[in-house]
Amino acid sequence: MDHGTWVSFALISAANIMTPGPAILNTVRRAAQLGFRRVQPIIYGNALGLVVAGALCAGGVAGFIMMSDILWHLFRWLGVGYLSWLGVKLLFKREALALPDVATHGVSGGKLFREGFLLAVTNPKAILFFVALFPQVMSPDQPVLPQSVILIGTFCAISIFSLSTYSTLAALLRARFLTERRYRNFRLFSGCLLLGFAGKLAREIR
Repeated sequence: MDHGTWVSFALISAANIMTPGPAILNTVRRAAQLGFRRVQPIIYGNALGLVVAGALCAGGVAGFIMMSDILWHLFRWLGVGYLSWLGVKLLFKREALALPDVATHGVSGGKLFREGFLLAVTNPKAILFFVALFPQVMSPDQPVLPQSVILIGTFCAISIFSLSTYSTLAALLRARFLTERRYRNFRLFSGCLLLGFAGKLAREIR
């Protein structure tokens, strides 16, 4: 894999990553609720989920799953189920807006990390992206492992930068404009959007 190929992969990845989707929406919502510093576990949980997805693709496991209609459908429905669960939870579970001097109970770093990880690892579009791009950019004359590490590392670095940028903007808006009532409306709106993402994914399965 030469330098030009890597740059092309990075640009395509950036365009894919920075397009708003469930991970960005969830990170922005949490940053609006909790602030930039406390949302870091979601960002790195998402990155680990992408590492797992990329490793499965590089190792051929994802290709095996995609060749089996039953397994691929089950995996995609798992993604639908998780997005739906997050959306419904946002609609019906009350969450407080964290103030600088008030602790927000029930929102631990571990919980946020799992939230980001599961959103990434159950996202079939990440698998499809890796499966589509890896064969195009990897050189058959070079070892697979170092190329995979470079590509997955690049993708994750861009993802961390993207989510950090979005969460920084959300935290700045939070400090200036967000009130408890506005956060509640944003939470309900986010829940509807996540259900919309789940519905879109379900239609694509059919």
